[in-house]
Amino acid sequence: MRLVLGLVALLLLGLTTTAEAAANFPRLTGVDAYQLTPGGSFATYGSRLTSLDRKLPPRGLTSVLGDANRKARPLCHGTYLAAALKPAGFCWEDANDDKTNDWVPQGLTGSGDADPATGTVGGKRVIATSWHTPGDTMVRLSFVDASGLGYRHVLLVEPTSDTDFAVVAGHGHGVTWEGNLLFVATTGGLIRVFDTTHFWKVDDSAGTVGLGSDGKYHAAYYDYAMPQVGAYWYPGGGACTTATGARPCLSTLSFDHSDSTFVTAEHVPAAAGGRVLRWPFDPATGRLKLAADGQVHASEGFSSPVWGMQGAVSRNGYFVLTGVCPEYAGVAGDHPSCLHGGVGGVSTSRLAGQAPVNSQNLSYWPATGELWLINEQLRERVTVHVPWTTLTGRA
Repeated sequence: MRLVLGLVALLLLGLTTTAEAAANFPRLTGVDAYQLTPGGSFATYGSRLTSLDRKLPPRGLTSVLGDANRKARPLCHGTYLAAALKPAGFCWEDANDDKTNDWVPQGLTGSGDADPATGTVGGKRVIATSWHTPGDTMVRLSFVDASGLGYRHVLLVEPTSDTDFAVVAGHGHGVTWEGNLLFVATTGGLIRVFDTTHFWKVDDSAGTVGLGSDGKYHAAYYDYAMPQVGAYWYPGGGACTTATGARPCLSTLSFDHSDSTFVTAEHVPAAAGGRVLRWPFDPATGRLKLAADGQVHASEGFSSPVWGMQGAVSRNGYFVLTGVCPEYAGVAGDHPSCLHGGVGGVSTSRLAGQAPVNSQNLSYWPATGELWLINEQLRERVTVHVPWTTLTGRA
Protein backbone atom coordinates (compact mmCIF):
# COMPACT_ATOMS: atom_id res chain seq x y z
CA MET A 1 0.00 0.00 0.00
CA ARG A 2 2.78 2.46 0.91
CA LEU A 3 4.61 1.69 -2.34
CA VAL A 4 1.45 2.41 -4.33
CA LEU A 5 0.90 5.68 -2.48
CA GLY A 6 4.48 6.67 -3.15
CA LEU A 7 4.15 6.02 -6.88
CA VAL A 8 0.89 7.95 -6.99
CA ALA A 9 2.51 10.91 -5.23
CA LEU A 10 5.39 10.95 -7.73
CA LEU A 11 2.96 10.92 -10.65
CA LEU A 12 0.86 13.70 -9.14
CA LEU A 13 3.91 15.86 -8.70
CA GLY A 14 5.02 15.27 -12.25
CA LEU A 15 8.45 14.00 -11.29
CA THR A 16 10.46 12.33 -13.99
CA THR A 17 13.35 11.22 -11.80
CA THR A 18 13.66 9.60 -8.43
CA ALA A 19 14.23 11.66 -5.29
CA GLU A 20 17.70 12.88 -4.52
CA ALA A 21 20.09 10.36 -3.05
CA ALA A 22 19.18 9.40 0.48
CA ALA A 23 21.21 10.84 3.36
CA ASN A 24 21.90 8.83 6.49
CA PHE A 25 19.55 9.67 9.39
CA PRO A 26 21.26 7.73 12.19
CA ARG A 27 19.73 6.79 15.51
CA LEU A 28 21.29 8.27 18.65
CA THR A 29 22.16 6.15 21.68
CA GLY A 30 21.91 7.12 25.34
CA VAL A 31 19.09 9.62 24.80
CA ASP A 32 17.56 8.64 28.17
CA ALA A 33 20.22 10.91 29.66
CA TYR A 34 18.46 13.93 28.12
CA GLN A 35 15.98 15.03 30.76
CA LEU A 36 13.54 17.85 31.42
CA THR A 37 11.96 18.80 34.73
CA PRO A 38 8.81 20.76 35.59
CA GLY A 39 10.09 21.40 39.11
CA GLY A 40 7.23 22.86 41.11
CA SER A 41 6.34 25.33 38.38
CA PHE A 42 2.70 24.34 37.89
CA ALA A 43 1.95 24.74 41.60
CA THR A 44 3.93 27.98 41.87
CA TYR A 45 2.26 29.67 38.93
CA GLY A 46 -1.11 28.23 39.88
CA SER A 47 -0.99 30.01 43.23
CA ARG A 48 0.01 33.31 41.66
CA LEU A 49 -2.69 33.02 39.01
CA THR A 50 -5.37 32.47 41.62
CA SER A 51 -4.47 35.81 43.19
CA LEU A 52 -4.01 37.73 39.94
CA ASP A 53 -7.31 36.41 38.56
CA ARG A 54 -9.12 38.40 41.24
CA LYS A 55 -7.93 41.58 39.54
CA LEU A 56 -7.87 40.23 35.97
CA PRO A 57 -10.77 37.81 35.43
CA PRO A 58 -9.58 35.22 32.87
CA ARG A 59 -11.14 34.99 29.43
CA GLY A 60 -11.17 32.06 27.01
CA LEU A 61 -10.01 31.71 23.43
CA THR A 62 -13.54 32.19 22.08
CA SER A 63 -13.60 35.65 23.62
CA VAL A 64 -10.20 36.53 22.17
CA LEU A 65 -11.14 35.36 18.66
CA GLY A 66 -14.42 37.23 18.92
CA ASP A 67 -12.38 40.37 19.58
CA ALA A 68 -10.11 39.98 16.55
CA ASN A 69 -8.64 43.29 15.40
CA ARG A 70 -6.58 42.20 12.35
CA LYS A 71 -7.45 40.47 9.11
CA ALA A 72 -5.22 38.03 7.27
CA ARG A 73 -5.39 37.81 3.48
CA PRO A 74 -5.96 34.81 1.24
CA LEU A 75 -2.67 33.32 0.10
CA CYS A 76 -0.94 36.15 -1.76
CA HIS A 77 2.78 35.30 -1.95
CA GLY A 78 4.43 32.52 -3.89
CA THR A 79 5.26 29.41 -1.87
CA TYR A 80 7.71 27.58 -4.20
CA LEU A 81 5.74 24.43 -3.35
CA ALA A 82 4.84 22.11 -6.23
CA ALA A 83 1.57 23.20 -7.83
CA ALA A 84 0.23 19.62 -7.68
CA LEU A 85 0.26 19.90 -3.89
CA LYS A 86 -2.39 22.65 -4.20
CA PRO A 87 -0.95 24.73 -1.34
CA ALA A 88 -3.58 26.70 0.57
CA GLY A 89 -3.39 29.13 3.44
CA PHE A 90 -3.02 32.83 4.07
CA CYS A 91 -0.77 35.88 4.24
CA TRP A 92 -0.60 38.17 7.23
CA GLU A 93 -2.16 41.63 7.27
CA ASP A 94 -0.59 43.94 4.69
CA ALA A 95 1.12 46.09 7.29
CA ASN A 96 3.67 45.50 10.03
CA ASP A 97 3.06 41.73 10.25
CA ASP A 98 4.18 41.22 6.65
CA LYS A 99 6.38 44.20 5.87
CA THR A 100 8.57 44.84 8.91
CA ASN A 101 10.81 42.82 11.19
CA ASP A 102 9.45 44.40 14.35
CA TRP A 103 8.18 40.86 15.02
CA VAL A 104 9.37 37.68 13.30
CA PRO A 105 7.22 34.50 13.05
CA GLN A 106 8.68 31.15 14.14
CA GLY A 107 6.41 28.48 15.57
CA LEU A 108 3.16 27.00 14.28
CA THR A 109 0.39 24.84 15.69
CA GLY A 110 -3.39 24.90 15.73
CA SER A 111 -6.68 23.28 16.56
CA GLY A 112 -5.63 20.25 14.51
CA ASP A 113 -3.07 19.54 17.23
CA ALA A 114 -5.32 20.55 20.13
CA ASP A 115 -8.12 18.20 19.06
CA PRO A 116 -6.84 15.65 16.52
CA ALA A 117 -10.26 14.01 16.22
CA THR A 118 -12.19 17.07 15.01
CA GLY A 119 -9.42 19.49 14.10
CA THR A 120 -11.36 22.26 15.79
CA VAL A 121 -11.50 24.17 19.07
CA GLY A 122 -14.82 25.70 20.07
CA GLY A 123 -16.14 24.64 16.68
CA LYS A 124 -13.49 26.65 14.83
CA ARG A 125 -10.36 25.82 12.86
CA VAL A 126 -7.72 27.91 14.59
CA ILE A 127 -4.06 28.54 13.75
CA ALA A 128 -1.67 29.63 16.50
CA THR A 129 1.77 31.05 15.73
CA SER A 130 4.66 32.36 17.84
CA TRP A 131 6.69 35.50 17.09
CA HIS A 132 9.77 37.14 18.64
CA THR A 133 11.25 40.61 18.55
CA PRO A 134 14.65 41.01 16.83
CA GLY A 135 16.40 41.20 20.19
CA ASP A 136 14.38 38.32 21.68
CA THR A 137 13.02 40.74 24.27
CA MET A 138 9.39 39.63 23.92
CA VAL A 139 7.34 36.70 22.61
CA ARG A 140 3.77 36.91 21.36
CA LEU A 141 1.24 34.45 19.98
CA SER A 142 -1.26 35.05 17.19
CA PHE A 143 -4.59 33.22 17.06
CA VAL A 144 -6.23 33.10 13.62
CA ASP A 145 -9.80 32.04 12.86
CA ALA A 146 -9.26 30.09 9.62
CA SER A 147 -12.84 30.66 8.44
CA GLY A 148 -12.85 34.46 8.34
CA LEU A 149 -9.07 35.06 8.78
CA GLY A 150 -9.59 37.46 11.64
CA TYR A 151 -6.80 37.31 14.20
CA ARG A 152 -5.50 38.76 17.43
CA HIS A 153 -1.98 39.03 18.90
CA VAL A 154 -1.48 38.33 22.62
CA LEU A 155 1.66 38.97 24.66
CA LEU A 156 3.16 36.13 26.67
CA VAL A 157 3.81 37.02 30.32
CA GLU A 158 5.11 35.30 33.43
CA PRO A 159 3.38 35.78 36.81
CA THR A 160 6.18 36.94 39.14
CA SER A 161 4.14 37.36 42.33
CA ASP A 162 0.56 37.37 43.57
CA THR A 163 0.16 40.93 42.27
CA ASP A 164 2.36 41.34 39.19
CA PHE A 165 3.71 39.80 36.01
CA ALA A 166 6.63 40.36 33.64
CA VAL A 167 7.28 39.93 29.93
CA VAL A 168 8.41 36.54 28.61
CA ALA A 169 11.64 36.99 26.70
CA GLY A 170 13.03 34.57 24.12
CA HIS A 171 12.92 33.46 20.51
CA GLY A 172 9.58 31.65 20.47
CA HIS A 173 11.32 28.79 18.66
CA GLY A 174 8.44 26.34 18.47
CA VAL A 175 4.91 25.77 19.70
CA THR A 176 2.44 22.92 19.95
CA TRP A 177 -1.06 22.65 21.40
CA GLU A 178 -2.63 19.73 23.28
CA GLY A 179 -6.10 20.06 24.78
CA ASN A 180 -6.19 23.44 26.51
CA LEU A 181 -2.43 23.71 26.94
CA LEU A 182 0.02 25.44 24.64
CA PHE A 183 3.70 24.52 24.92
CA VAL A 184 6.12 27.19 23.70
CA ALA A 185 9.88 26.66 23.38
CA THR A 186 10.82 30.24 24.16
CA THR A 187 14.57 29.64 24.44
CA GLY A 188 16.80 26.72 23.53
CA GLY A 189 16.51 25.00 26.89
CA LEU A 190 13.10 26.05 28.17
CA ILE A 191 9.52 25.10 27.30
CA ARG A 192 6.87 27.36 28.84
CA VAL A 193 3.26 26.24 29.18
CA PHE A 194 0.15 28.39 28.67
CA ASP A 195 -3.59 27.74 28.93
CA THR A 196 -6.00 28.70 26.14
CA THR A 197 -8.79 29.17 28.69
CA HIS A 198 -6.69 31.81 30.44
CA PHE A 199 -6.17 35.25 28.88
CA TRP A 200 -6.16 38.59 30.68
CA LYS A 201 -7.72 41.73 29.19
CA VAL A 202 -5.38 44.56 30.11
CA ASP A 203 -5.02 48.28 29.48
CA ASP A 204 -3.41 48.95 26.09
CA SER A 205 -2.32 52.56 26.69
CA ALA A 206 1.26 51.90 27.81
CA GLY A 207 4.32 50.10 26.49
CA THR A 208 5.22 48.71 29.90
CA VAL A 209 4.44 45.17 31.06
CA GLY A 210 2.79 44.36 34.37
CA LEU A 211 1.36 46.65 37.04
CA GLY A 212 2.00 50.26 36.08
CA SER A 213 2.35 53.37 38.20
CA ASP A 214 -1.19 54.23 37.11
CA GLY A 215 -2.49 51.19 38.98
CA LYS A 216 -3.43 49.42 35.73
CA TYR A 217 -1.99 46.30 34.16
CA HIS A 218 -0.30 46.63 30.76
CA ALA A 219 1.16 44.34 28.09
CA ALA A 220 3.32 46.49 25.78
CA TYR A 221 0.32 48.16 24.10
CA TYR A 222 -1.46 44.84 23.55
CA ASP A 223 -5.03 44.31 24.74
CA TYR A 224 -4.42 40.76 25.96
CA ALA A 225 -1.77 39.02 28.02
CA MET A 226 -1.46 35.24 28.20
CA PRO A 227 0.07 34.12 31.51
CA GLN A 228 2.40 31.18 31.95
CA VAL A 229 0.99 28.25 33.94
CA GLY A 230 4.04 25.94 34.06
CA ALA A 231 7.41 25.13 32.49
CA TYR A 232 9.97 22.44 31.65
CA TRP A 233 13.73 22.94 31.63
CA TYR A 234 16.98 21.01 31.90
CA PRO A 235 17.70 20.04 35.54
CA GLY A 236 20.21 22.48 36.93
CA GLY A 237 19.43 25.00 34.22
CA GLY A 238 22.11 26.36 31.96
CA ALA A 239 22.37 27.02 28.25
CA CYS A 240 21.75 24.41 25.59
CA THR A 241 24.39 23.30 23.10
CA THR A 242 23.74 22.47 19.45
CA ALA A 243 24.73 19.11 17.97
CA THR A 244 26.76 18.09 21.02
CA GLY A 245 26.48 18.29 24.79
CA ALA A 246 24.08 17.25 27.50
CA ARG A 247 21.44 19.87 26.71
CA PRO A 248 20.16 19.62 23.11
CA CYS A 249 18.65 22.89 21.97
CA LEU A 250 14.87 22.93 21.62
CA SER A 251 14.67 24.90 18.38
CA THR A 252 11.38 23.49 17.16
CA LEU A 253 8.40 21.76 18.73
CA SER A 254 5.66 19.54 17.29
CA PHE A 255 3.39 16.70 18.34
CA ASP A 256 3.30 13.16 16.92
CA HIS A 257 -0.29 12.01 17.25
CA SER A 258 0.55 8.47 16.16
CA ASP A 259 2.45 7.73 19.39
CA SER A 260 1.69 10.71 21.67
CA THR A 261 5.18 12.19 21.78
CA PHE A 262 6.63 15.67 21.54
CA VAL A 263 9.25 16.11 18.83
CA THR A 264 12.01 18.68 19.30
CA ALA A 265 14.84 19.49 16.92
CA GLU A 266 17.95 21.66 16.91
CA HIS A 267 18.72 24.39 14.43
CA VAL A 268 22.41 24.25 13.57
CA PRO A 269 23.30 27.25 11.37
CA ALA A 270 25.13 26.38 8.15
CA ALA A 271 25.56 22.72 9.07
CA ALA A 272 23.84 19.39 9.56
CA GLY A 273 23.86 17.30 12.73
CA GLY A 274 20.99 18.83 14.66
CA ARG A 275 19.45 16.35 17.07
CA VAL A 276 15.81 15.29 16.69
CA LEU A 277 14.35 13.98 19.94
CA ARG A 278 11.10 12.42 21.12
CA TRP A 279 9.70 13.18 24.57
CA PRO A 280 6.83 11.10 26.03
CA PHE A 281 3.47 12.78 26.61
CA ASP A 282 0.74 11.69 29.01
CA PRO A 283 -2.74 12.21 27.51
CA ALA A 284 -4.30 11.56 30.93
CA THR A 285 -2.68 14.65 32.46
CA GLY A 286 -2.22 16.70 29.29
CA ARG A 287 1.45 17.19 30.17
CA LEU A 288 4.81 15.64 29.39
CA LYS A 289 5.12 12.23 31.02
CA LEU A 290 7.21 11.97 34.16
CA ALA A 291 9.34 8.92 34.89
CA ALA A 292 9.67 7.43 38.38
CA ASP A 293 12.42 9.95 39.20
CA GLY A 294 10.09 12.88 38.50
CA GLN A 295 11.88 13.84 35.27
CA VAL A 296 10.88 13.66 31.60
CA HIS A 297 13.34 11.42 29.74
CA ALA A 298 13.83 11.57 25.98
CA SER A 299 12.66 8.28 24.49
CA GLU A 300 14.29 8.36 21.05
CA GLY A 301 16.70 10.48 19.05
CA PHE A 302 18.33 10.90 15.65
CA SER A 303 21.05 13.03 14.08
CA SER A 304 19.66 14.99 11.15
CA PRO A 305 21.52 15.23 7.83
CA VAL A 306 19.53 18.36 6.90
CA TRP A 307 21.52 21.61 6.83
CA GLY A 308 20.10 24.40 8.97
CA MET A 309 17.13 22.30 10.09
CA GLN A 310 14.29 24.57 11.18
CA GLY A 311 11.30 22.30 11.71
CA ALA A 312 10.49 18.64 12.34
CA VAL A 313 7.27 16.64 12.54
CA SER A 314 6.63 12.90 12.43
CA ARG A 315 3.89 10.38 11.86
CA ASN A 316 4.16 6.59 12.12
CA GLY A 317 7.95 6.76 12.18
CA TYR A 318 8.23 8.98 9.10
CA PHE A 319 9.68 12.48 9.55
CA VAL A 320 9.30 15.64 7.50
CA LEU A 321 12.00 18.24 8.15
CA THR A 322 12.41 21.82 6.91
CA GLY A 323 15.86 23.13 6.10
CA VAL A 324 18.32 24.21 3.45
CA CYS A 325 18.03 22.76 -0.05
CA PRO A 326 21.09 20.71 -1.04
CA GLU A 327 21.94 23.14 -3.85
CA TYR A 328 22.08 26.05 -1.38
CA ALA A 329 24.14 24.36 1.36
CA GLY A 330 26.94 26.76 2.24
CA VAL A 331 25.61 29.47 -0.11
CA ALA A 332 25.04 32.84 1.59
CA GLY A 333 21.75 34.70 1.22
CA ASP A 334 18.04 33.98 1.46
CA HIS A 335 16.87 31.08 -0.68
CA PRO A 336 13.81 28.83 -0.95
CA SER A 337 13.84 26.13 1.71
CA CYS A 338 13.26 22.44 1.08
CA LEU A 339 11.20 19.73 2.72
CA HIS A 340 13.05 16.53 3.50
CA GLY A 341 11.36 13.25 4.37
CA GLY A 342 12.52 9.94 5.76
CA VAL A 343 12.41 7.24 8.39
CA GLY A 344 14.24 7.74 11.67
CA GLY A 345 17.27 5.48 11.94
CA VAL A 346 17.36 4.97 8.16
CA SER A 347 17.64 7.97 5.84
CA THR A 348 16.07 11.15 4.53
CA SER A 349 15.81 12.55 1.02
CA ARG A 350 14.60 15.79 -0.42
CA LEU A 351 10.89 15.83 -1.21
CA ALA A 352 9.55 17.26 -4.44
CA GLY A 353 10.08 20.90 -5.30
CA GLN A 354 11.00 23.64 -2.85
CA ALA A 355 9.30 25.46 0.02
CA PRO A 356 8.85 29.09 1.14
CA VAL A 357 12.04 31.06 1.77
CA ASN A 358 13.28 30.50 5.33
CA SER A 359 10.57 28.00 6.24
CA GLN A 360 10.31 27.37 9.96
CA ASN A 361 8.07 25.05 11.98
CA LEU A 362 5.69 22.28 10.92
CA SER A 363 2.42 20.88 12.26
CA TYR A 364 0.44 17.81 11.16
CA TRP A 365 -3.37 17.76 11.60
CA PRO A 366 -4.76 14.18 11.68
CA ALA A 367 -8.42 15.13 11.18
CA THR A 368 -7.72 16.65 7.78
CA GLY A 369 -4.39 15.09 6.80
CA GLU A 370 -2.85 18.56 6.43
CA LEU A 371 0.80 19.42 6.89
CA TRP A 372 1.07 23.07 7.92
CA LEU A 373 4.19 25.23 7.71
CA ILE A 374 5.17 28.83 8.33
CA ASN A 375 8.06 30.96 7.08
CA GLU A 376 9.68 34.14 8.35
CA GLN A 377 10.88 35.85 5.17
CA LEU A 378 10.06 39.57 5.09
CA ARG A 379 7.35 40.46 2.54
CA GLU A 380 7.00 36.78 1.64
CA ARG A 381 5.42 35.51 4.85
CA VAL A 382 2.91 32.72 4.38
CA THR A 383 1.15 30.19 6.55
CA VAL A 384 0.30 27.31 4.29
CA HIS A 385 -0.80 23.67 4.26
CA VAL A 386 -0.47 20.76 1.83
CA PRO A 387 -1.76 17.17 1.92
CA TRP A 388 0.59 14.93 3.89
CA THR A 389 -0.15 11.87 1.73
CA THR A 390 0.43 13.63 -1.56
CA LEU A 391 3.70 15.10 -0.32
CA THR A 392 5.11 12.02 1.36
CA GLY A 393 3.37 9.12 -0.39
CA ARG A 394 2.36 7.82 3.03
CA ALA A 395 -0.97 7.58 4.79
